[in-house]
Amino acid sequence: PITPDGRPLVGATTAPTVYVAGGHGMWGLAHGPITGRLLAEQITTGETPPALADLCPLR
Repeated sequence: PITPDGRPLVGATTAPTVYVAGGHGMWGLAHGPITGRLLAEQITTGETPPALADLCPLR
């Protein structure tokens, strides 16, 4: 699936331990590894990497 604005949803949600990484559409296989690395960075550091700033699932 893909989001209406064409950008994936990647990042934290309002639930404290729930993160989202989806909506990549046909680019999921290609972008999956970097998405996983950046999301893991966000989870472990508590800070959103600049590359994920525009992909917040709460937008």
